[in-house]
Amino acid sequence: MFVVNSLQDIDSVLEQVNHVDETVSTTDLRQWRSELVRSSVFVSYAVSVLSLDIEVLNRCRGTSSADIVQSLVDELPDVLATAWVGGGWSLSPDASSSVAAAAELTMDQADGLLGLHAQMAGSDLSDRTTINELLVRVTKERDTLVETRVRLEERIRSIQSEIKHRYSTGRTTVDEWLT
Repeated sequence: MFVVNSLQDIDSVLEQVNHVDETVSTTDLRQWRSELVRSSVFVSYAVSVLSLDIEVLNRCRGTSSADIVQSLVDELPDVLATAWVGGGWSLSPDASSSVAAAAELTMDQADGLLGLHAQMAGSDLSDRTTINELLVRVTKERDTLVETRVRLEERIRSIQSEIKHRYSTGRTTVDEWLT
């Protein structure tokens, strides 16, 4: 299993599974798919959290500094209802990979992707300069994660395409894929 605690780790996973063709064993393809799905779940979660952070920061910009904390508390239900971008975490036809990765999230396995979120949570959100700087950084980080998720999904699709080809040519069976 690959360790995925940062964008560098995910880039490493993507690099390691870069070459998908008929020379790669079905066992390796299965493992790669699981790792890519796991990484995709972690990245999707981080995108969702950072999207909420962007909404919070935007609301902080529009609130007087004396009212920020109370305003955030009052608006939290609306922020959660309108800014969360969760769902669609996996292209895997094997739901067990997605479910297992989601379970790891509850064990803080994606913390390495949320360092900026932790920094924002500990920041003085009444300071306009801090808010503006964080907004730029959080938006950039979220956009990078969205691009990374696209790359992960492309790699998952390439594995799925290869395995479909193997099914159609009889090179592999469903039993081999599932074992």
